[in-house]
Amino acid sequence: MKFSFDSSHTYDSRFEHQRLYDSHNRVRSNILEMPHLIVLRHGESEWNKTNKFCGWVDVSLSENGKKQAERSAELLLKQKEVGKPDICFTSRLTRANQTAEIILDRMHRLFIDTDKTWRLNERHYGAFQGRDKTEVLAEVGKEKYMFVRRAYTGCPPLCDPDAECRSLDDRYNLDAEDEKKLGLSGGEMPRGESLEMVVGRLVPYYKAAIEPELAKGRTVLVVTHGSVVRALLKVLYSISDDDISEVNIPNGIPIKIDLDAETLKPRKDKWEYLDPERAKVEAEKVRLQGFKK
Repeated sequence: MKFSFDSSHTYDSRFEHQRLYDSHNRVRSNILEMPHLIVLRHGESEWNKTNKFCGWVDVSLSENGKKQAERSAELLLKQKEVGKPDICFTSRLTRANQTAEIILDRMHRLFIDTDKTWRLNERHYGAFQGRDKTEVLAEVGKEKYMFVRRAYTGCPPLCDPDAECRSLDDRYNLDAEDEKKLGLSGGEMPRGESLEMVVGRLVPYYKAAIEPELAKGRTVLVVTHGSVVRALLKVLYSISDDDISEVNIPNGIPIKIDLDAETLKPRKDKWEYLDPERAKVEAEKVRLQGFKK
């Protein structure tokens, strides 16, 4: 259909439709080429369910945790402005590995590379590992309990070097070659950690392994643990040492972080949960762990 404006110009509506279509596709293409970071804490583990400090103890997902991982995949599949994961990073612990595998399977992305590292392991809870949180609270008191759990410098009692609570086995031998390739110094595996110590081991790996993938404009999936998510958010959003104590991470709810293509810094002031209402409810449950059994 043609519309005459004057004797020398005509307007073809088909051309305008094509122009709008091409413009929309350019905008969508630009969005998809922006680096996106998807971060989540693993689904509920058997020890999350029974109120125990997990840390580096290798605990599997509960049935509810598996369902949480499935829901995470469904939430990610609904995202129109974020491409499917191009690469995945996770820890050496089974609960995170299971979560990543369920998500990638549901998204038909099992073929992508998945890098595993001890640097994405949960915070090492030292001598508290395997202990009931309510019992520890009763033993040490509220002030010390909350200091260890949430303060930036709070560190649990350390395991003895040869104690079973260190939870070390031959899986960590696999990291040596990867660390060498990335130019990272391994150092001694922890006997207990504060969040500050987690930041110290996480940031070099993030800079060496994860940032280069984001710099390519890729969508990066990081399936890890609550303390590591807190550590990463603290660094990316410059959260103060005091304010990070108020950040609680729920199980199995993806966080979407849109990054600037040049600076690789977050484009917004706040991270985005893909299920914000459920995240609010579940984060409050995390805050109250140990106080309710």
